[in-house]
Amino acid sequence: MTSPPGQLPPSRSLRVEVPEEEALQFGVRQEEEAPSAHGPASRKYSPGTMIRDAAAYLGLSRTPRAQTNRVSVNPLMRAAGDAKYNTSRELKAGEAPAEESSGGGVERTRVIYLDPPVSKKPQGSEFVSNRVVTSKYNFITFLPIFLLEMFSRVAYLYFLLQAGLSWWSVISPFSGYGSTAALVFVLAVAGIKAIWEDVKRHHEDKRMNTSATQRLNPDGSVTDILWTDVRVGDVIVVRDGELFPADLMCLYSSLPENVCFIKTTNLDGETNLKIRKPLDLKGLPMNDLASVMSLKLTLTAEDANRNLHKFRGKAHLVHEYFRDMPLSPGGAQRGADTGATLEVPVTMNEMLLRGCMLKNTERIAGMVVYTGKETRIQMNAAKTPLKVGSFDLFLNLQIALVIAMQLAMCLFCAIANYVWIQQEGKKRYYLALDVYVQGNWENAGAQICLTFLTFWILLSYLVPISLFVTLEIVKFIQGFGFVNFDRDMRDPKTREWARCRNSNLNEDLGKIEYIFSDKTGTLTSNEMQLRQIAVKGVAYGTSDLRLEEHLDKTGLRALRLFDQRLYKAAARVQRSSSWNGLITAGGSSKRIMAHPTSYPNLEAVGSLGLDGEAASADGADDEVANSPLPGQAHDWEEGSTALGHHLVDFWTNICLCQSLILEKNPAGGANLFQGPSPDEVALVDGARQIGFEFKERSHSSVRLDMQGEEVLYEVLNVMEYSSDRGCMSVIARAPDGTIRLYCKGSDAKVLQKIRRDTPPELMDNTNANLHYFAKQGLRTLVLGTKIIAPATYQEWDRRYQEAAASFVDRDERLDALGKEIEEGLELIGVTAIEDKLQEGVPAAIQTLLDASIRVWMITGDKQETAVNIAVSCRLVHNPEDVMMLNVDEKSKDTAARDADELLDKFLRRVMQLYKEDTGAEVPAEGKAGPVGSVCALPSEWQKAELAVDGPSLNFILADDSMRHKLAVLAAHCSGVVVSRSSPSQKAAIVKMMTKYEMWKAAGSSRGLTRWYAMHRRRLQGKMLSIGDGANDVAMLQTADVGIGIMGKEGRQAVNNSDYAISQFRFLVPLLLVHGNLSYYRLARLIKYSFYKNITFAFVLFYYQFYAGFSGQALVDSITAAVFNVVFTALPILLFSILDRPVKNLKALVRYPQMYNKRGSHSLTTLTFWKTGVLMGAVHGAVCFFIPYYSLATSGRSNITDVYSLGKVAFVALLGTVTLEVALVARYWTWLFGILTVISYALVYPYLVVFPLLEMAFSYYDPANIGVSDQVLSSATFWFVILVCYIITFGSRYLERTAKWAFKPQDSCILSEKERKDGLMRDLSAPTRKRLSELGVVRMRSKAGLDLERGGDEHSSGETPHLRGQHGSTQFSGEADDEARDTVGSSLDVAGGFDPDMPPPPGQMREWDALSGRSPSMVRFAAHTRSASGTTYPLQR
Repeated sequence: MTSPPGQLPPSRSLRVEVPEEEALQFGVRQEEEAPSAHGPASRKYSPGTMIRDAAAYLGLSRTPRAQTNRVSVNPLMRAAGDAKYNTSRELKAGEAPAEESSGGGVERTRVIYLDPPVSKKPQGSEFVSNRVVTSKYNFITFLPIFLLEMFSRVAYLYFLLQAGLSWWSVISPFSGYGSTAALVFVLAVAGIKAIWEDVKRHHEDKRMNTSATQRLNPDGSVTDILWTDVRVGDVIVVRDGELFPADLMCLYSSLPENVCFIKTTNLDGETNLKIRKPLDLKGLPMNDLASVMSLKLTLTAEDANRNLHKFRGKAHLVHEYFRDMPLSPGGAQRGADTGATLEVPVTMNEMLLRGCMLKNTERIAGMVVYTGKETRIQMNAAKTPLKVGSFDLFLNLQIALVIAMQLAMCLFCAIANYVWIQQEGKKRYYLALDVYVQGNWENAGAQICLTFLTFWILLSYLVPISLFVTLEIVKFIQGFGFVNFDRDMRDPKTREWARCRNSNLNEDLGKIEYIFSDKTGTLTSNEMQLRQIAVKGVAYGTSDLRLEEHLDKTGLRALRLFDQRLYKAAARVQRSSSWNGLITAGGSSKRIMAHPTSYPNLEAVGSLGLDGEAASADGADDEVANSPLPGQAHDWEEGSTALGHHLVDFWTNICLCQSLILEKNPAGGANLFQGPSPDEVALVDGARQIGFEFKERSHSSVRLDMQGEEVLYEVLNVMEYSSDRGCMSVIARAPDGTIRLYCKGSDAKVLQKIRRDTPPELMDNTNANLHYFAKQGLRTLVLGTKIIAPATYQEWDRRYQEAAASFVDRDERLDALGKEIEEGLELIGVTAIEDKLQEGVPAAIQTLLDASIRVWMITGDKQETAVNIAVSCRLVHNPEDVMMLNVDEKSKDTAARDADELLDKFLRRVMQLYKEDTGAEVPAEGKAGPVGSVCALPSEWQKAELAVDGPSLNFILADDSMRHKLAVLAAHCSGVVVSRSSPSQKAAIVKMMTKYEMWKAAGSSRGLTRWYAMHRRRLQGKMLSIGDGANDVAMLQTADVGIGIMGKEGRQAVNNSDYAISQFRFLVPLLLVHGNLSYYRLARLIKYSFYKNITFAFVLFYYQFYAGFSGQALVDSITAAVFNVVFTALPILLFSILDRPVKNLKALVRYPQMYNKRGSHSLTTLTFWKTGVLMGAVHGAVCFFIPYYSLATSGRSNITDVYSLGKVAFVALLGTVTLEVALVARYWTWLFGILTVISYALVYPYLVVFPLLEMAFSYYDPANIGVSDQVLSSATFWFVILVCYIITFGSRYLERTAKWAFKPQDSCILSEKERKDGLMRDLSAPTRKRLSELGVVRMRSKAGLDLERGGDEHSSGETPHLRGQHGSTQFSGEADDEARDTVGSSLDVAGGFDPDMPPPPGQMREWDALSGRSPSMVRFAAHTRSASGTTYPLQR
């Protein structure tokens, strides 16, 4: 049979080339040769097909008969064809069946039955349960794991040894009960805290494991079950918007095209929808869920593994339907009784992985293949690591050094004791030291060793066991009290509080140097909205306008709101005589479309044929045109007719060049648009509001509503978007028969397809539009259109359909044909879409950058999108200058070399930027190349910007040299964007930068010096990761601190995080407020705790010089115990909970430079030994030697005995350490003041009452009974302790006064400014705007008031949302700070304010005024202004 002229060959030729079952994989329909009476063909050849074919043969249809062979243009049919083609391509790539390995051996597999034999039931018991556990402990493992964690620390091992030795009465000067009880108490407090934190994890696990899903029963009904009850072999029904509870093999989809869409953001971070298809049943009808259970299926699948992209398996199906299928190798096999068996390969295209979400599909049914910890997402999740805070690491080293000091002191005392006995002791006959008994050993070695152990116990106070109890309590309160209930970090919509899941890392929040952030769901809310457009090189609209907030305005009313010029042009052309012809032709004529401007001159208007339209422009009526806004006249006559024509070209392109599906709105109203690209949804949704609406899609046509006129377009071809093509094109036939190609894509790809003779002015203007939109962080797409002659299209379409039906180089041939037909486009315009950021993200990132924290964006999304978002959130400032580190992943042989060359190129570029920026000479390249020169640059200089994609990272991370180069390059970049990255790459990047910082800190040092340099660096700068999806878990666990975002993508990130917040902006108060305060408080807690104990231990040590080094204690064991537990515990506990460097904590956000992660000297090895050890030894000497040399033998109540001396020294010591904590406190509350006084005053009733209690229990203690009465009645006692207090407190007061006056810290300066003027006054406009975006203050109202969130104009200067830290004291010093704030009250914050403009007459800049108010603020006055309006202190 021959084909009529102009038609393609009949479909029967395709049957000769391609088997029917394979042709169906491409969405290609073929005619059946002869419908069989009993075969499936009779069901496939529908009456509709017969009518269409008959009409084609009779010439009654425009569509040629060969159209039945065409590739479908319907998005769902196309998706089904693509999914099947991907399956076929994977199989043809040589992927081995599930039971065969590449080496020819047999790999481990699992066999799963949908209808298992009786002997196989229950098959779910053979595999792991679906329960997922992220908690650390259970009832059985808690004690061993907890004790292992505790005794892995040096301090706890020390206390364990101490407690054991104290029970040896021969050597111990104290009872064993005290030290053992102290150790048990410390462990109990730490255990309760660990249990509390783990209970939170158990609750999150329970929340996930008890989620509901539905199991399909054999009769077709469904039963609600919990996730934890899902078993391998179950058939699970998942509905739209639900997460998959396990790894499923899809068997059924409710979509008629037999596909489903899934969202994999939780798995790989990508926002576009993915296509999956049910198992290929070769035409077996699956009309409902009940038909699924009629299958007899056996799946042989590979064993559980981590591969997210590959799956190997084969399904054996038994059904009568397959008996009538033709036999083929590996196909159907007829059985005698059971029917035919069909073997079908299974790939990842049929798999639905746990953690993904079903979208745009009513429901699916899938058979469970993997459950629980064997699911792909759990196999990729690393084991929850044990993270230790930096202060724990610091204490390990310092305690080791203190123990070394204790060893030296004990050895000295033991040897001194032996020498004293031999030289002095034996001379004192009354001591009977020449008689060798227990405690006085004849053997010199035994005497020294046992005396050594005695002193070891006596001097055990050098290491304060109370510190670890206090640390656990303080961290618990900081985390579960302050962080969890901070109203500044509570989501206003979901009402979710922040969550501290690992309070051991509180201090690390104050030492963050790098932040590695996910994008989708973390920085963005993934809500796209149309903001601006450009038509023929002219930009329209404004980025500040939110059309979605004006849903009451539609059509021309919305267009008028969007841009008056567009409204005038559209209204003018709609009222013209050419309107109907314009919309039925699919756009303007070829001449008008090719014209380079929408504002032609009079001569051009005539040549374009637009003058006649202008003359007849007052014809048809229009509601909007005749209903102007109040106070406005009719002005549509001023509109450009050419712009009106170009607008039709623009919006027709938007409405036709898309792959969206219309879905009924369950809430009623307009239909919803669903599709794989959120950009398309935003564009088509914006077009609908403006009056150009995508109304309906049929099998091969699209119906549009153009300003009230419905038009039907026949869609002929669709060339889908791919990363290589960078664009999407649709060829459609307009109602008048005109064939047009509509193209939409990235500027890099579409601009290359524009007609070569396009005027340069238009190209320059379009590039300027693209640059302008990119600078605002908007996502851009370029539109192009062309008219295709029918003959040209027929010839091209013939070749296109042949390529689509081919199995050889199909993709390459289709891409080549697409590129051919897309050449010579007319440039129509540009769209600008905003990927809506979460609230306050730009201000948060700016604040973090001002705090000298380096912020990286690491996402699985494409690079163009990632860079646009980075611009929006102010991470990237100059997108055109971003260094793009991309290599062609297809050229694997040269990719690694290309990456290395790019790294060297960009390193040299960094050197050039540094030279241009600073004018300083860059070190010449040595043997190491440019990387050595860049390493020599100051680490503070960070001006470059870098973007790198995941495929390029594969080559870089595989080579140590290139990995080091990338780290050096990135360390000098202010913004780094990593796109298309996998979960393992995210973790590898964190490891890379950690290793680089260690290498840089070590330098060229060796041995112990190198180790100490790396140890110190490990304490100084920490890595923080933040994300919301399961694909971020590896990154969260690898970083020092992991922050989970409680978003919409499940709870995997939260369950594996150390802290959880609802919005990215909450990271600012978490780090700058809670992190700063935690570090500030805990550092002083550690120093003070060691100080007071070392002071006490040195008092005991000094006495040994006057007691023959006998180990005699100056105080009794009970008094020594209550020193830590009662007298000194509460003041430092309250100090560590309530103290702060400034009263108004908002100042820590206003001045982010206070976040000084490296320059802080509050707790280093030097400061620890200076203030904790040396000062303790000096104050111990004062508290011992002054009382000792003040002993008086005269007077009525003289002090002469050792126990009286002990009481005097003890009271002097207690007052000294209490005054010290009072002196260092910067924030006094009535609670702290009262308890500090009480803690000291209690010693006096204790000295009187405790001996009475001993006598009441008939216990005679010569160290207490009668001693206190004698001491307290002595005038010498009161004079001595007063002298001790004057010396110790006076010297410390003078020292701190000199430091505040001549070498003040930034916090001291802020504190002085706060006392005089307040810290939240005189806010410049940029600072006020930044703080308002962060929720710290409100924007100034018209009345000039600045109200804090949740407060009023008379609120105190305290931060009301951290009131739990304040006590109940009210401060009036800043009560009217906000109400009295007058500087900048008349400034327009939204725009127009220039911070560099000179102030009005009589008004000073804030930093100039600051120095005028306080003479001691010289450094604070010499500031420079940042882009956010904050100020930088000078570098010291």
